[in-house]
Amino acid sequence: MFEHRRAQRHKWVAAAAAALAGAITLSGCGGGGGGLTPSPTNDTTTPSTPVTLVVPTSQAPWNPAYAKLVEAYQAETGNKVDLREFPNPDVKTQQVNDIQAQQHTFDVFQINEGDLVQFNENGWIQNLNEIDPGYEPDSAILSYSNISRWNNELKLFASDGVLTSAPLLGNVDIFYYRKDIYAQLGLQVPTTWDQVIDNGKKIVEAGAAKYGGVFRTQGVPGTYAATYEFNALLNSAGGAWFSDPGTDWTPTAGSAAGVQAATWFRELAKLGPEATSTIGQAQAIAAIQAGDAAQTYLVAAAAAQFEDESNSAVVGKIGHAPLPRTPEGKSSSATGLWVLGVPTGLPEERAKAALDYIKWMTSEKAMTLFAQYGGIPTRSDAFAPAGITEAAQAALDAVKETAENLPDRPTSLRYSFSTDILNVTEPELQNIAAGSATPQEGMESIQTGLDEIIVRLGLPKK
Repeated sequence: MFEHRRAQRHKWVAAAAAALAGAITLSGCGGGGGGLTPSPTNDTTTPSTPVTLVVPTSQAPWNPAYAKLVEAYQAETGNKVDLREFPNPDVKTQQVNDIQAQQHTFDVFQINEGDLVQFNENGWIQNLNEIDPGYEPDSAILSYSNISRWNNELKLFASDGVLTSAPLLGNVDIFYYRKDIYAQLGLQVPTTWDQVIDNGKKIVEAGAAKYGGVFRTQGVPGTYAATYEFNALLNSAGGAWFSDPGTDWTPTAGSAAGVQAATWFRELAKLGPEATSTIGQAQAIAAIQAGDAAQTYLVAAAAAQFEDESNSAVVGKIGHAPLPRTPEGKSSSATGLWVLGVPTGLPEERAKAALDYIKWMTSEKAMTLFAQYGGIPTRSDAFAPAGITEAAQAALDAVKETAENLPDRPTSLRYSFSTDILNVTEPELQNIAAGSATPQEGMESIQTGLDEIIVRLGLPKK
């Protein structure tokens, strides 16, 4: 018994280490200019004079796909790209240092969705229509709840907002399940969270897997961890953190919908290991890779790790599906996007060259190549690239269905004070998952904490 447990523990540690190396996080460089020789035209395919662009990017599992896409851009346009990789959190640091010092090192900013409000509020990225008044993203570029358009009066993303960015990576949560176990037990792919929970209980009762599911339940104050996954439950229950962001910031976490979401969260946690406070994204990925967990939901960028023969025991056994929807039939998944913007203060010709780069990167051709290389596209016409595996296509199908059905109201935290929110939600959600606070108690505590934030910030409530 002891040897079995020790071997099992070693397997999880090794798998978690591998998963941590590839885990998808949702979240000043010296010198100036980068040697740019700008093109005097907006033609992104045949510039009259080649340019060199300095572009930061994140060190993430999708980065090799982006690097290949940059190579394709260089080959087609004749331009050069100095693609500078930084650890995910450092991408923001490098860009903020650069813009605050007005060094103008970078020609394009790559911005995590969670940081985009700050970049918009502070005016660190330009109105793209001031660079090119005729620029209008075509309809195939997905909206992601208006991520590209900023309404500065309401401090929100809205369809009537100013065009300030373009989505590069379309990361959303999707549902993962063991196809072989589902077939063995005659289970149906769930369309409600109650079905997810019921399926998990049946899996445990049948002894088909060690865990009926392993889910991200570790709270990390100030960080988008457990709260990111919980958002999907809150959305599916018809709930929200606030009544009407922008006009009525009354917190609604303690509503019946909020308590229902928290109840699902606790029931999902009970399907996995007892030490729920230790289960972060890497551990959930590792549990699937090791064959210990029969289902989970995580960012779509994790899909490739389950098909990695060097680290996964479940290659070819994982199914993919959208998450259970909202009461209105919309996608409930939180979004975890990266977007591209043009730094404020660049000389006119550099800004034009940067926008040309963004246009190229979000074109049908580029996004189809991106998907082929293993990235997650942001266009509805780029989700069926040639030459990818059946598993990769199944994941893209789930992503596309999710992305095309996102509601107008964002499913993720997009507030300048999101860190304050996460300091409240993360520890309480961890307590709910562990059973040390009831769903009612936990959500009431979150309600109180959010109300204190709103009062402190002086935001309007009705």
